[in-house]
Amino acid sequence: MVSVEEIRWAEGLIPIIGPDAVTDIISSVSDVALVISTSGHIMQVMANPNFSACKAVMAWADSQIHDTLTVESVPKFDMRLKSFIEGDGSKLATELNHQSTEYYSELPMRYTFHSTGQSGSVLMLGTDLSTVADMQQQLIAAQIALENDYEVQREHDVRFRVLLEASSTATVIVSVKTGTIVACNAATEKLFGERRDTLVDSVFARVFDELGEVDILDRLVFAATERSTLPVVGELVHRNRRLALSPILFRGAESQMLLCKIKTLGKSDTTADQMVARLLEFYQHGVDGMVFVDSTGNIISANDSFPRLADVTHIPSIKGRSLAEFFLRGSIDLNVMLENARRTGCMRLYATKLVSEHGTERPVEISTTQLNSDGKFIYGLVIRDSRRIDNSRTPTKKIRDVDTQSVIELIGGQSLKDIVSKTTDVVEQICIESAVEMTGNNRVAAAEMLGLSRQSLYVKLHKFGLISKT
Repeated sequence: MVSVEEIRWAEGLIPIIGPDAVTDIISSVSDVALVISTSGHIMQVMANPNFSACKAVMAWADSQIHDTLTVESVPKFDMRLKSFIEGDGSKLATELNHQSTEYYSELPMRYTFHSTGQSGSVLMLGTDLSTVADMQQQLIAAQIALENDYEVQREHDVRFRVLLEASSTATVIVSVKTGTIVACNAATEKLFGERRDTLVDSVFARVFDELGEVDILDRLVFAATERSTLPVVGELVHRNRRLALSPILFRGAESQMLLCKIKTLGKSDTTADQMVARLLEFYQHGVDGMVFVDSTGNIISANDSFPRLADVTHIPSIKGRSLAEFFLRGSIDLNVMLENARRTGCMRLYATKLVSEHGTERPVEISTTQLNSDGKFIYGLVIRDSRRIDNSRTPTKKIRDVDTQSVIELIGGQSLKDIVSKTTDVVEQICIESAVEMTGNNRVAAAEMLGLSRQSLYVKLHKFGLISKT
C-alpha cells in the first residue's frame, strides 16, 4: 500500500530534475535508450558513453527501427510494441538482435518498454547482451565438441570390440594398478573355461599357478618394459596347461594397462619353442643376477635378481647406465671382462666386488659371454654372490705371514732401507702376477688395473722374469 505522502514526494521529485539530467540518468542506468513513435520511427537516441557500440547506436537517430533489426527480430518487435500500445500491462523484456555494421557483428539487446507520458511515443531501455551471447556461443561450441568426442569415442569403442572379437587368439586387457581384467574376448572364455562376466573385474593372477617369488603381473610388466620378444610363461590353475603370454604396456585413462595375447604351449609345440620358453623363465626366475650390456658397457636389460644384488628399486632406472658404476674398480673391471670376451668369446669367473646404490660392497664372481644380436655384439654377464664361497674356501697365507720370518732374519744384517726395498719387490711381483692372471694375460687390461703404463708394466715383467710366463 503506497501512502499519500509517498505519492506526493514522487510527484514533487520529477519537476526538480532537469531534462538534461534525466537524459544522463537514463543513459547511465541502461546501455541504450530509444524514444520511438508508435510506428517505429526513432525520434531520439541516448547511449551510455562506456557502451562499446555507442557511436554506431547514435547513428540510428531519425531512422526506422526496423532498418536496424535482423529479419527474425522484426516480428518480435512488432508483437511486443503492439501489446504495449494496447496496454496489456506486461513489463516483460524482449530480446532483439540488431544488424551487423562496420563497428560490430550482430548486436543482441534486451529491451523494456516504458511510457513517456506523451501520446505517440514510447521509451525503450536496452541492455547489451553481447557478453551473455558470447558465453552462450562458447557453451554451444563446447557442447558440440563434447558430442563429437562422444561420437569418436563410441566409434573407437565399436572398432575395438569388433577387432577384439574377430581375433582367434585369446586376448585380455589388464589394469596394472588393480591387477584386474578390464576386457577379454570369446577366445579367452574358451581358454580359461569361464564366462566373460565372471572374468571381467576379477584378479588376473588367480587363474595362474604361480609358485615363484615374482607375481605373474610383475613378470608381464617387466617383459613389456624390456620390450622382450620372448613370451612370459604361466600355468593355468587345475587345467594342466602352460601358456605363453605376449604383453604390451600402454597408458589408459586412469592407469597403465597391459594387453596380453595368450597361446597354449602344448605337446605339438616345437622343441625350439619350448627351449625358448624355458630359457626365458630361467632368466626371469634365476637366482643369479643376469645383465645384458652393449659394446660400451651400458645396461640394455637385467633380470629381477640383479636389482636385488645392487639394491636398486626399479629395473627401468638402471637401463642406459654404465655397468661400471656398480663395480668397486669401476671401468677397470668392466674393460677387463669385455676385452677378454671380445678376444676369446667369453670370460669365466672374474672376481671383484659389486657396489650397491647405498655403497654396500659384496664379493661377486662374474662370467661374461659375447653374443651377436642383429649384427651387433652385446655381452651377457652372469653375476653370482660369492660371499658363501669365499667363506667356505681355505684361506691362503698372506704375504706378511709367509715372509715375516725372512724379514726378521734380515734385521741386523741389512739396513731398514734395504729390507723395505726387498719386501717391496716381493709385493710388487705378486701384484703383477695376480693382475696378469686375472686379466687372462691381457697386458693392456693388467696395466690399467695396476695404474701403470704399458711400457712400465713391460719393464717390470722383464725385471721379475715374467715375460716367459705371459
